[in-house]
Amino acid sequence: MAAPAPARLSQLAQLSCKIFQTVYNPTAARTGNKVLRQRLVGPTMTAYNPQKLVHFRDIKALYPDLGLIDMDEKARLDEIAKRKRRGKGAPKKGQGKRASNKRK
Repeated sequence: MAAPAPARLSQLAQLSCKIFQTVYNPTAARTGNKVLRQRLVGPTMTAYNPQKLVHFRDIKALYPDLGLIDMDEKARLDEIAKRKRRGKGAPKKGQGKRASNKRK
């Protein structure tokens, strides 16, 4: 029994691609078809990250005429002021521990 002709094998490959809905690529050129068939990642990635929360500062920025005061922020600033008065605050820029080591 003789082997089928190359033209006949090519027709068979074309028909097979039509039936199984694949791309006919007789020259084996790189087409990127493997990547294009994959499921899209975008919807999964957007669903992964939680929705943005509304913060007090956002509400304060929206309604500046209300004169809202963030008590947590006020307490934080008061604590920083107390520490600075006692000399325990953050050093000025360029006055920290590493800067004093360089001068020696």
